[in-house]
Amino acid sequence: MSRKPKKPKSRGGHLKAVPSAPKMPLQVVLNHRAVDSLTPDFVHWYKRFSDAEDALQCLAIVKLFITASHAISEESSATSIDPDSLDDAALALAGMLDESDSDEALLKIFDYLHLYVEFLFETGRWSGTEEDYFVVHMLLSEEAVGEMDLRGDIPELSEEEQDRAFQELPVLQLTGRLLEWIGAGKDVTSTGVLRLKDIEGAAGAVGVKARGKKTGKRPLPEGYAEGEDPESFEVGSMHEVPVLSDIWAALVDIDVLSIGSTRAAPGAGAESWHSKDLDSRLQIRREFLTVFLASAVMDSGSTWEDGPRDNATLAKVLLKGTTGEPVSVEEIDSAADIDSADGLLLAFEAMRARNELTRLADLGLVIVDTHYTVSPVVVQCVIPALALVLAMEDDLEPGPVHPG
Repeated sequence: MSRKPKKPKSRGGHLKAVPSAPKMPLQVVLNHRAVDSLTPDFVHWYKRFSDAEDALQCLAIVKLFITASHAISEESSATSIDPDSLDDAALALAGMLDESDSDEALLKIFDYLHLYVEFLFETGRWSGTEEDYFVVHMLLSEEAVGEMDLRGDIPELSEEEQDRAFQELPVLQLTGRLLEWIGAGKDVTSTGVLRLKDIEGAAGAVGVKARGKKTGKRPLPEGYAEGEDPESFEVGSMHEVPVLSDIWAALVDIDVLSIGSTRAAPGAGAESWHSKDLDSRLQIRREFLTVFLASAVMDSGSTWEDGPRDNATLAKVLLKGTTGEPVSVEEIDSAADIDSADGLLLAFEAMRARNELTRLADLGLVIVDTHYTVSPVVVQCVIPALALVLAMEDDLEPGPVHPG
């Protein structure tokens, strides 16, 4: 389901006159021509927001953005935007268009780019991946740009610093132990889950005491942590072991773990996970944490049949936790107070968010003191994770399927 962007807000008229472009590389020239070829369709599509003159202004800004993007990264496209180069190119363009008020120009540029990206996606012309679309969509959205201002909030960590930080994250330490336990592979049932007799070994690898039993009807309670020694828990499926099932699902999603008809074995991504190449190791771990966080937001969502699957409160806390204005513990506690809450549904959502934040803190992804902040090395994974949530929501809702 496409999210309709809003008409650009009036901020005192058009941007300053678009300067004439210097001699450009062939790729940029071809991209500009591609944008020109879209003009009739774009002007017609744009009528829902404004007139033809404003549509042409939008396309002029798009072409300048393409030029700026190419100057920075030596790559550009008329039908996609690289999330990694979006900020730098837009900032450079804003300074060129209006040096006296580059912040105002930047917001206008983001408005126009947002509309253009939505046009590409709605009409099937977007040539990037679907994940890139949702990342760009979120970066350009009014909420991310206007209210939370996430640009530039990713800590500057060297690759070596990221590698050390990843090694220290409890969730990745547990994941490493699980992969060691899996080794060359483990047998699975026809539904792709571990056999009951293997649950105890897998659960132990991630620090949880549980064993499989056909009559097991008692899932592990929330808040169960490594080091506690309750009575032995019996479960009827590996999915009843929270930490195990979450890590397992993320490994499958990024193809570090491949599930066959009778066996789970290392997948194509396993080579990157164990690679001696630093860049490969970092990339696969970022992908893992992105999927893990996305699942955390989705799985902590509404339990009511007609309610949204994602937990908007948890998403907000994670997003704000990457900025200089994180959400306070007191604010979430107050929202979860049923006696003073505005509504039961909001209170329950806050409770679920608080429980999930405690779990994420145990896994090293969130830091909890007076406020909820995202661990520095994990900040880079939050926006991609929430973009995946948007993508999964659209997959769950009826509507037209858009090409990636």
